[in-house]
Amino acid sequence: MAQETVGAFLKDKLGNMARWATGELKNTDYGVDLEHFVRERTEMECAYLAGLLSTNSNMITHRDWSGLARIGEMPRQLLDVFHLIRQREDMHDKFWRYLELFATVISND
Repeated sequence: MAQETVGAFLKDKLGNMARWATGELKNTDYGVDLEHFVRERTEMECAYLAGLLSTNSNMITHRDWSGLARIGEMPRQLLDVFHLIRQREDMHDKFWRYLELFATVISND
């Protein structure tokens, strides 16, 4: 049985987050097909995104929306969706848990 790489795991979980967000925001026009965006990312790109979150883990701990928006290397497509999630308080807990997972997985690799 082939062992899954960290990048493959992160891409899978990012895809899960994209499906969840797409389902929750289905009546919102946010100008990006988030699921397609994630499918087009390489495992290395997903690991890089997780690294950005890990480097800024204090922002995740404090649920700092403004800090999240200031991560310069974060793709605009994701930041646009993050902004919409910020407006939906019912999505906050799961959203931050996803970000914490990404940051934790890459920092433990």
